[in-house]
Amino acid sequence: MFAFWIPPAKSQPSLRLLCAALIAASGLLAIRLHSLRAFMVMLALGAQLLVAAFSAEAISYPVMGLLLAADFGLVLLVEDTFFDWEAVAWWGGLLGVQWVMFLMASRWAPAFMADVARPTFDLGVARVGFVEIGVALVLTMLFLRFALSLDAVAAGMLWSLAALAAGLRATSDDGHLALAAFAIGIAVVERSHWIAYHDELTGLPGRRAFNEALAGLGETFSVAIVDVDHFKQFNDSFGHDTGDQVLRKVARHLGNVGGGGTAYRCGGEEFAVVFAKHGITESHAHAEALRQAIEADVFTARGPGRSTRERPDRRNTTTRRKQPAPVVTRVTVSIGLAEWSERIPTAEQVILAADKALYQAKHNGRNRVELAQIAKPRVRGAAAFDPSRQA
Repeated sequence: MFAFWIPPAKSQPSLRLLCAALIAASGLLAIRLHSLRAFMVMLALGAQLLVAAFSAEAISYPVMGLLLAADFGLVLLVEDTFFDWEAVAWWGGLLGVQWVMFLMASRWAPAFMADVARPTFDLGVARVGFVEIGVALVLTMLFLRFALSLDAVAAGMLWSLAALAAGLRATSDDGHLALAAFAIGIAVVERSHWIAYHDELTGLPGRRAFNEALAGLGETFSVAIVDVDHFKQFNDSFGHDTGDQVLRKVARHLGNVGGGGTAYRCGGEEFAVVFAKHGITESHAHAEALRQAIEADVFTARGPGRSTRERPDRRNTTTRRKQPAPVVTRVTVSIGLAEWSERIPTAEQVILAADKALYQAKHNGRNRVELAQIAKPRVRGAAAFDPSRQA
């Protein structure tokens, strides 16, 4: 009685085995790197592989491609910031319902499936139908998402669906499915590289990228160390969510710094900007422009527009703190700037000099750019006479 649902597997077992291995490996890698979106895509590809391997011969591959494109569109709505097994369970149930209905329609409504898959619009160079139009719409969505966010997983989904679209009218899609799984696997690896070299909160390159950039500098460069003023007060007064907003706000300005500078987040509220081809004179103007842009950008802390959803730790309390009124304030930064010179001949010493200049900027009142002071060489015998020591 289960002959219709689980008949013998079709031909090309080696290609199908390769496709299954690629899907499994990419799915495990997605779990390891906490990419919910990539894992859900791999589940969708795996479900199609199972349907193609153990279903009747009369299934419609174009309709399968349309359903998979719809799955890609739904996955695009999922936030890829954390891994949620409950969401995976819901997604698995949705895929099960989807493919069971597809198999039932293939069995008992073949004429309807044929009508859906049949090209009905003549564009002159080709005839297209609802399948091609639906896939094209999802491809456009994926392209726009990638163009706006440069997300590695979104790029992998784009290439994956493009590979599947190339085989919409094929009698078997095993080869295209393998290419699609491979594209997602490459995207997950690229995402892991991005995580290793970038800060997840701000999107700026992180400490590892900063260290590698310093190792490749020549003999004409300067480094600015940037620190957010009174950052602890933001966290204490408004909470860590507001503190994260402050860091993202500062990072946006840092990402637009002029002079060819590249910004990095070094940790906490501290950032660095490397001017790879400019000395301290040219870099000072760009650092000052950065400081002024951050100061001029008004920041509203915890207004009514913020989420007021119930939190678990508030539900059982008899009294709750009222949501404070919005506080309009300004975020400022202090910057220490140093350059390579014969007296500061290494990148490590340049960073130390910029860090000392940063502390001097804090000492002098914050919200300013302070240049590193190069120690003058000692004159022999100068210590023998010190007017301050004379009685």
